[in-house]
Amino acid sequence: MNYKTRFVTAYHKSSEVGLEPDCQALPFKKKLSKKKVQEIRQFCIDYLYSIGLTKSSELANKCIPVHMHLQPLIREHLSVESYITIGDKYWDDYVYCKMSYETILQELQDPDVEASLKAHVWLTLRDGSVLDCTGEAHMDLLFNRGDHHTHQCIAYIPSDKPVSDGYYRPYLVGSEFLKRVGAFAIVPA
Repeated sequence: MNYKTRFVTAYHKSSEVGLEPDCQALPFKKKLSKKKVQEIRQFCIDYLYSIGLTKSSELANKCIPVHMHLQPLIREHLSVESYITIGDKYWDDYVYCKMSYETILQELQDPDVEASLKAHVWLTLRDGSVLDCTGEAHMDLLFNRGDHHTHQCIAYIPSDKPVSDGYYRPYLVGSEFLKRVGAFAIVPA
């Protein structure tokens, strides 16, 4: 199953568990140009450096705030829609931030705001490609790969690239889950 198919399933599952996925996430739009992808990557890198997130150790464990802040900025500054995507990353011998619909329902029924949410968050761009600004940073620390500069931590997976191991598994689309379980709140200024 490719990423786009998994994303569509996650979109529908989001509704099934009582959440409202972003209604504009589907259908996917035309493939982003290489130039536009480069603009997006550079914008994210510049933003992360500007807020003091300059290396793996500073980005790790910040997938929720980083992507929740980047999503509207990318839309506003680059006119590119993206969608908060919640899930895990799967390898044959390891699952990063393992999720299940059982744990999602459990968290929705009885949120534990004191505990870390066992989920990973990234952006799915309007063409179905993945933009993850924190996962590689966390993997750097988990697997002692070194503390890399932020620009080395950005993962972009084109929608048409087949990935057989180390692939993203979306479970939910949209930010409502994060807000309902207390994992993210927008505080008025």
